[in-house]
Amino acid sequence: DPPKADRIVTMMVEIPMGRMEKLEVNKETEFNPIKQDTKKGKPRYYKYGVPFFNYGMLPQTWENPAKKDQAGHSGDGDPLDVMEIGSRQLPTGSVVQVKVLGIYSLIDQGEVDYKIIVINKDDPLASSMHTEADIDAAVKDRLADWLKMYKTAEGKAVNELTNDEMEGPLKAMSVIKETYNYWKEGRENGKI
Repeated sequence: DPPKADRIVTMMVEIPMGRMEKLEVNKETEFNPIKQDTKKGKPRYYKYGVPFFNYGMLPQTWENPAKKDQAGHSGDGDPLDVMEIGSRQLPTGSVVQVKVLGIYSLIDQGEVDYKIIVINKDDPLASSMHTEADIDAAVKDRLADWLKMYKTAEGKAVNELTNDEMEGPLKAMSVIKETYNYWKEGRENGKI
């Protein structure tokens, strides 16, 4: 695994723990504000249950739709998603240093949509969490269930995880570095 200091990254919080509004960075609006997502002009909410994690994104990453994973799935065209599993609610728009613990690879409508699992480096639980093995099995089960099932409350199909077991920080950091390079290349070439 990478040294612990190399597994600290910066997260921007979009949806605080316990909030149902589907908030996200708006890539099409100047300065990329965080806005409530809409569908057919109506605000969107999570309907599967109250999120037990803080949800956000990693700035300066891009899941490039022109690149495919080993199974042939394209990136979803968004920054990497992050699920922070600490003990505190983090406010929308906050920028937080987080420790990378693991990763789930979600397949959403044929596109790979990685979910980086992290903990706020200043959370009381952070000193005892270093890899996916340090996360309680019940928390991992709830994360996997949420990722597979949250869209079913809207009448959509169950999402697919490439592996029900969370992969560790080595895989997560590899994906973060790869998507940072895609972001850098996309910025240089005017694609994003």
